[in-house]
Amino acid sequence: MKDGKEERGDVQELSDFELVVYEAVAEIDKGGGAADIDTLKNLVDRPEEDLWAALSHLISANHLHSTPRGFTLGPHDWAP
Repeated sequence: MKDGKEERGDVQELSDFELVVYEAVAEIDKGGGAADIDTLKNLVDRPEEDLWAALSHLISANHLHSTPRGFTLGPHDWAP
């Protein structure tokens, strides 16, 4: 943590596909929901292993959080 805020990776380090996954989660999250893997598989036309790899990287970079309900946004500085 720096200055009381959670650190997150630079979005410029994300691949185009990781950005697609992030945006799919963001759309669900802004409505108050969490994106489960089945929903993401329906929204994103890629093999499941690609989806898991993208989610793993997004979580490790602190862009997303894994919760019991599904995936939600990590810290961000834009309004919903």
